Amino acid sequence: MGVDIFTGTPASEILYSEDGTVQGIATQDYGISKKGDERANFTRGIELLAKQTVFAEGARGSLSEKVIEKFNLRDKSDPQMYSIGLK
Repeated sequence: MGVDIFTGTPASEILYSEDGTVQGIATQDYGISKKGDERANFTRGIELLAKQTVFAEGARGSLSEKVIEKFNLRDKSDPQMYSIGLK
């Protein structure tokens, strides 16, 4: 159906196009020590580009908060008082 779901792969960064719209996300790198050094099992995260990106992190997800702030999505609205679950 043209939908990809990546479980167990946290998004760590929002990717924006040159015109400032959301273009997708980048997953986090794996195999990095607490000091920030690459370990033997290091795997670079990947960029996932899409026509539409759904942020399903819950009511106050870290990337969702960044998108809300960048595009002023809470202007002229009441703060959310509930969360939604998707399965």
